Amino acid sequence: MRTIASLVVLMSVAGSALAQESPAQSVPAERLGTWAPRDANSCDAIYGDGRQLCLADRYRMHLEQQAHDQQIALQRAQAENLRLHNELLRHELASVQPAAALSTTELASTPGFDTWQTENRWFGSDHARTEYALLYAKDLRQVQPELTGRPFLNALSARVKDVFAPAKR
Repeated sequence: MRTIASLVVLMSVAGSALAQESPAQSVPAERLGTWAPRDANSCDAIYGDGRQLCLADRYRMHLEQQAHDQQIALQRAQAENLRLHNELLRHELASVQPAAALSTTELASTPGFDTWQTENRWFGSDHARTEYALLYAKDLRQVQPELTGRPFLNALSARVKDVFAPAKR
């Protein structure tokens, strides 16, 4: 009877010991060593393998924080670079003011315009050709300012004919 009683006591102690160990064994491997200490110096109170895990976790958290800080600094630098680039483009755009196209009245003040217009009936009636002629006249005056009068108007009509010539098949 004593033997049975001792055996029952021994079995109950062994069973409670197994019950205490089983929750620790049920923790998945990816969760081991991923706890955060409550206090920065709490690893000092831990001994053995637990201390090594604690120190490893603290080091990993430190590296993750550094990487996060570097990423934020890089994003800020990129945003500042983009802002400065946009500001530079705005400044360049403001400094380069495109010259307006010649108006019909400005072109009409060119000597020989009346006879040129009778030869080029498209001027004023064909919107696309007229607009192109006015834009090209502005460019031609910038490139060849010495070209005036009828030679200027002839160069203008030659260019319009070249651009608006019917496509050859």
